[in-house]
Amino acid sequence: MNDRQQSYARLGWYVTAGVGAAVIILFWWGISGHLTTLTAGPMNLAIGNITGLLGTYGILWQLVLLSRLDVLEQVFGMERLTWLHRWNGYAALIALVAHAIFLTVGYAIVDRVNPVAQFLNFQTGWADVFKATVALAMLVIIVFISIAIVRRRLKYETWYYVHLTTYLAILLGFSHQLSVGTDFVGHRAFQVYWLTLYAAAFGLMGFYRFVVPVYLMYRHRFVVDRLVRETPDTVSIYIKGRTIDEFHYEAGQFLIWRFLAPGLWWQAHPFSISVAPGNDHLRLTVKGLGDFTRAVQSVRPGTIVSIDGPHGDFTLNRAPHSDLLMIAGGVGITPMRAIIETVAAGTRNVELIYAVRTRADIAMRAELEKLVSRAGGTVHYLLSNEQVEGYAHGLLDAAMVH
Repeated sequence: MNDRQQSYARLGWYVTAGVGAAVIILFWWGISGHLTTLTAGPMNLAIGNITGLLGTYGILWQLVLLSRLDVLEQVFGMERLTWLHRWNGYAALIALVAHAIFLTVGYAIVDRVNPVAQFLNFQTGWADVFKATVALAMLVIIVFISIAIVRRRLKYETWYYVHLTTYLAILLGFSHQLSVGTDFVGHRAFQVYWLTLYAAAFGLMGFYRFVVPVYLMYRHRFVVDRLVRETPDTVSIYIKGRTIDEFHYEAGQFLIWRFLAPGLWWQAHPFSISVAPGNDHLRLTVKGLGDFTRAVQSVRPGTIVSIDGPHGDFTLNRAPHSDLLMIAGGVGITPMRAIIETVAAGTRNVELIYAVRTRADIAMRAELEKLVSRAGGTVHYLLSNEQVEGYAHGLLDAAMVH
């Protein structure tokens, strides 16, 4: 897909999202939106309805953005998808909080009670509203822990499993929408439309996040073959499988790996594939930086592996015509090692700057030097924590690149 095709494809997705929102607004206007022209009570209620509908629509798009749909990654790229997921999540949450506030104020005006009393009445006297309140609280917590300054303080597993409660929050909210949604109850066409949206969002997520990995595990029977220590804290894990030549990926991409071993089976983590396509094995290279990455370095040969992917657009397609200067730090060398292997089999040249703390931290050294040499280049090592003759010392700067 060239740049123009990618731009048109992105536009198509934006238009799809916009049309979906426009349909919701049209239904809303015909059912309750016209009440915005009346007094304060009905106006607040109508605004509360549309913010709830659009907020829920945004949450369903969160599921689609998280579904790992291949075409979305190809069109937007992982970086842009992550950006869309973050800001769409913020917008959806703001809309849902506004929904709760406007409806509370609106009904308080209509019933001539204070907002606190109206809120308590919602929790005790309205079907499924308490569930919706719990769902909104869950979404607030999920968005809060996604803020970078908070997430950095959490273990990946904590962040991941709290995120899984998004699905429960959506289902709790849907029961509320089904039973008391003013624009939903009694309007068959609108109900069918929303049921279609829910089915599409959960269907895409379920298919790509659960069905596809199970199918790949059944088809290829991936298992751990052997482990090779690359540095004192880094290990390469070789994966064998059936018809592995039919598992297609591009150098530079990553998989989400799940090792079906005691203490590990419930965790899935993303790691780059550190060998190029065309080998008789897959490989990930893991540095022991946390509980999981240290534990996985002791996984036993024969352990069954479930994979999800491939994902990512850090591939040679992003630099199709020129020779390459590649810059890597520490274990970040892994996707580049696969790309260099691909380049070495072709006609392009490559130069590699590899920054590490000490010589002991250089991973896959023999492989890298052999492949880069085959590609007509040189590996330039940069050590930050020790000075050794023949090695550059310090931190990477523009002078070294030039």
